[in-house]
Amino acid sequence: MAEFQKTSEGAVQILEISGRIEPSSGKQLSEALDALAGAGQPAKVVLDLGKLEYIASAGFRELFLFGKKLSRDGGSLVISSVQGEVKRVFDLAGFASAYPIFDTREAAVAHFSE
Repeated sequence: MAEFQKTSEGAVQILEISGRIEPSSGKQLSEALDALAGAGQPAKVVLDLGKLEYIASAGFRELFLFGKKLSRDGGSLVISSVQGEVKRVFDLAGFASAYPIFDTREAAVAHFSE
């Protein structure tokens, strides 16, 4: 079961995802991501995955769709703190070629002030 905690640092919205994103968690993930999209404004979003233990392919799909939606609206998505098996799967899927991935949340947030 996945848990989602939303915070922000200035104009940057942060969603920390922990636990496991199973195939049945797709709707929960989609709802948590949609809440970050902003009301017609370009959103700056960091997904902190440091506590994520597992992500099913349905979760990847939701992340890609969310990133595309943000881009269409002029926003931006970056990922932080990917570790362990999740990092291995991200590497295999080539996720880093689609969205920037940073080692820490702080580095991801700082990316928006460059």
